[in-house]
Amino acid sequence: MLSLFALHASNRFVHITEVERGLACNCRCAICGEVVLARQGDKREHHFAHSSNIEPCASNYESDLHRFAKRVILEAGGLVVPVTAAVAQALGFSDDRASSILLACADIKEEVVIGDRRPDLLATTTEGLGVVIEIAYSSFCDMEKRRAYENMQLPALEIDLRAFTPSAFDVTQVKRVVLEDTACKYWLWPDRLEGTGMVEQLPTSPPAALAAQRQFLPEEIVTIRGRWISIKELPSGDIAIKAVRFDPEIVSAVRTVARAHYGRYRETHHNWVIPRFRAEAARTQLRAIASAT
Repeated sequence: MLSLFALHASNRFVHITEVERGLACNCRCAICGEVVLARQGDKREHHFAHSSNIEPCASNYESDLHRFAKRVILEAGGLVVPVTAAVAQALGFSDDRASSILLACADIKEEVVIGDRRPDLLATTTEGLGVVIEIAYSSFCDMEKRRAYENMQLPALEIDLRAFTPSAFDVTQVKRVVLEDTACKYWLWPDRLEGTGMVEQLPTSPPAALAAQRQFLPEEIVTIRGRWISIKELPSGDIAIKAVRFDPEIVSAVRTVARAHYGRYRETHHNWVIPRFRAEAARTQLRAIASAT
């Protein structure tokens, strides 16, 4: 099988479409470490090849897809997740009427052993709660694993990437599904409210229909130089804006926009609240900054 992924000199696990052609890709084989070049011609499928022209190392596409998806989440520092009543209770959300929420993480670790389990990622939210993230392509979590997470009272999310076969891999689409969409994300646990016996089923309605039924406090994410800015509408019509991960330059940009629109800083939430009469103007300015970067 042709090698579609390699390890960049920056230590990033990259897809063939993310690098320059030939040796300018500045990559090495993720298996043997030899220098590779990016073959991006017109006749054959684009792929990485060893500079010595030896046969490509045996690779596993599912493992590579897992590794790429983990890289995307680690770099973003969080992802949008679906919300159910059980999830809201387990993660301490004040309201479960949102169809989704941005799960911002203070720390994310790979392949951490938890009991007899080794999930793809173990994230620690900014509130200090642990959340397991599993990436699925052909092998999905079974009931035994779901029960293990339930016994540990450890929220666990599974991301279904089976649509992204080697020939249907698109970096932009994979990133969007992993970070922003919720249609391919399911909670392994919690799946019920404690003491009620009410079981949460996997969604059967289209994501758009679910959002229309349950939308509350809509949240918008804009990206400025690779960093997320959360814009959440409050019941009053005001909006709250914050940098999801600390970055001095992005924090400064958020502060500048907030002050220009009469925002007030809330220390307890680490965000700026913009009054409703300036909310749309602030949104527009943040979108413009994001579009320009």
